[in-house]
Amino acid sequence: MKLFYTPIPSLIHKVQVVAIEAGVYEQIERIPTNPFDRDPAHIAANPLSKVPTLVRDDGSPLFGGPAVYEYLDSLHSGPKMFPPSGEARWTALRHLALGDGLFDTAVLRVVERGRPKELVSIDSLANHTATMIRCLDTLENEAATFAGFTVGLISIACALIYLDRQLALGVLDFDWRGDRSHLAGWFKVFTDRRSFRFHDDDFRKAWNDGDKSSRTGFPD
Repeated sequence: MKLFYTPIPSLIHKVQVVAIEAGVYEQIERIPTNPFDRDPAHIAANPLSKVPTLVRDDGSPLFGGPAVYEYLDSLHSGPKMFPPSGEARWTALRHLALGDGLFDTAVLRVVERGRPKELVSIDSLANHTATMIRCLDTLENEAATFAGFTVGLISIACALIYLDRQLALGVLDFDWRGDRSHLAGWFKVFTDRRSFRFHDDDFRKAWNDGDKSSRTGFPD
């Protein structure tokens, strides 16, 4: 298998976590990709030029994060990150959407901040921030009920890792932990596993010319 992805130093991608947990990470040829470069091999597999894009062993592509994650989850016989049915599945998918939405909104906020000062929309920044706060408050209210290791909870954890990275870079002006002790406590325990600590040479060598993606982000 081949995986087109965007390595961002100190950021863990959902696709990486899922692949490690599924035990297939070392079976994947990882191809660091900036989707804005319009690499011909990437576009041939995915006309949208988005990451992650997975090319399966038979040469057929899969793209769109949820499809890639669920395919990788299908390749192992252990406990599934995508619950197969019932309320557990709907909860996992809702959490996946919430985590992805938090990440996407944080990216939009960073992009808006990076515009020339005279073009920055204060209203857009305020709306993005308000959306992020609503998501975080919802997660705080639900954190005590989080259970298991699902793709939805992976998505939430990866979004929070992204917020930590943006806080460290000085492009996020509030700490998501704030008064959210339940969410912070869950996050600390949930991410204490190899799949959230693992960094391979692709990540260490990526963007050696100054980390082009340090102030933006790409769906992962």
